Amino acid sequence: MTLPRTHPQGASADHEPPLALTGDLTPGLDGSGIAHLHCNRSHGGKLGSQRATEKRKTKTKTKTKTEFLSTTQDTPAAPRLLPPKEAENAKYSHTEPRTHELGFVLPRLETKPPSAVQGSFGDEAAQWLSTVFGMELRAWQKYALDRALEYDENRQLVWSAVIITVGRQSGKSFLSRAVCMWRLHHQELFGEPQTILHVANRRSTAMEVMRPAGLWATEVYGKKAVKWGNESAGIELPTGDRWLVHAANESAGVGYSVSMVFVDEAWKVKREVVDDALSPTMAEREQPQIYLVSTAGDSQSDLMQAYRQRALDRLDDEEPGSVLLMEWSAPAEADPDLVSTWKWGSPEWNDKRENFLRQQWARIEEAAWRREYLNQWVIRADHWLRDSWWNGTLDPDAQLPTDGVWSVAVETDFDGMGHAVAIAAPDENGHIIIRVTTHRTIKEVDEQIGKIRAEHPSVYVQVTPGYVDRLREKFDSLVGQREAVSATQVLQDLFSRQQLRHDGSQVLQEHFANSKISQRQGGWVLTAPMGQNGIYAARAVMFAVSQAAKAPRSVATIRSRRPTRRHA
Repeated sequence: MTLPRTHPQGASADHEPPLALTGDLTPGLDGSGIAHLHCNRSHGGKLGSQRATEKRKTKTKTKTKTEFLSTTQDTPAAPRLLPPKEAENAKYSHTEPRTHELGFVLPRLETKPPSAVQGSFGDEAAQWLSTVFGMELRAWQKYALDRALEYDENRQLVWSAVIITVGRQSGKSFLSRAVCMWRLHHQELFGEPQTILHVANRRSTAMEVMRPAGLWATEVYGKKAVKWGNESAGIELPTGDRWLVHAANESAGVGYSVSMVFVDEAWKVKREVVDDALSPTMAEREQPQIYLVSTAGDSQSDLMQAYRQRALDRLDDEEPGSVLLMEWSAPAEADPDLVSTWKWGSPEWNDKRENFLRQQWARIEEAAWRREYLNQWVIRADHWLRDSWWNGTLDPDAQLPTDGVWSVAVETDFDGMGHAVAIAAPDENGHIIIRVTTHRTIKEVDEQIGKIRAEHPSVYVQVTPGYVDRLREKFDSLVGQREAVSATQVLQDLFSRQQLRHDGSQVLQEHFANSKISQRQGGWVLTAPMGQNGIYAARAVMFAVSQAAKAPRSVATIRSRRPTRRHA
């Protein structure tokens, strides 16, 4: 009797080695044979199951790092097993930061004391905070407080605005509490009761700074001295001095006359809140001050970018004005993987800080690492200038060529308060080397162009229309909106092809970070967001590289033949 082929004991084709093991879809006849259908399926199923299991294991091992919280991902190794790269293998500069004789790291960017400074309330403030409030400031905090409270010969505060920016978890909140508490209790130095307005993007952030002071005030002055409500949080002393806590919005401070405004985590606060709502509250007060205290943000942080840029423009001036900048941050060209780079953003550097940063370094992405712990301003994720373009064109060692033409462009800020002079020149490798400087006055611009002409014999200078009849140095052409359209396209193309070479200048990075590409009447143009300034260095570079990228124009030649006469 013949069994049907579907019967368990029926005949079926088998192979040696089994197909379940080899996975071969088109086997030859060699090694073929006959086996019971049940036996064939049984050992074929087992082998196929084993092969699928091995395949899943292999796939699990090769999963990419993008599956961040996947259960298939290995637990991160201990921080000590993931050391940063050694300095000799670093791509970027690894210069060590300056340190004070007391051991703390000094600010990388710091405004010089003007000639009017005759002393500071800093030592007295630190002593008062220790004796009365029980606050023991760290050495770097004492240094910052000493600079912020510098006074002139009349014992009047020199700085109307103080910008302090430092990496996360460095002691900003402690210093913030110290500043507010000291001013709250020293109306005799200012001749009037003090009103301090403390704001932050979220009210809870400011409340967290005020809370220890509120608990202390409750014990010293009684429960009625402190309010914790949503509408009227703060401290009021029997003398009438007040520390008020508000959210940073358009109505903050409206209706108040304020002695000191303290803006916490200022990178999250909109500029119009300070310019339109908070600053006017100090108009009639004696020696008012505004503090902007923050970790670095991204290119959308218009408040910190604007105030900080004004301080940067006058950083090297002998008389720097009334804005004090103290910034602990790593240089733009520094390698983020080096421990020596980490120190720049951490004024209080010790083993505990290093171990903490090693853990963070192993866990978070580079943009967040740069912003939060190196205290570097970064370009937002959806910006037109990609990180890969900027980093791929970074070359601090690239030098301007000694021959050929240097293309120079001069641009001004939209409010006329800043000027930039950019140089662009192609080198022998086809890269366009760029350099840029910023200036406060047209006189400085004239001097810079003169220096460039003295350094290089062949220079082509472009200026925007606002400089006509204002510069003493001669220029070769004017550039405006029409030229900006084509120059924007050239700039993007050169960045995308990584044909530019820049030195990682802090000013240039931040001006590009502030920029956007918007459609105007003539086309798409590199410009600043509505109501913002601070991209004039980027636009100067744009015009300069566009000119430098132009191929030499060939001279038109007309060729003709003399008519010949035919002889008979």
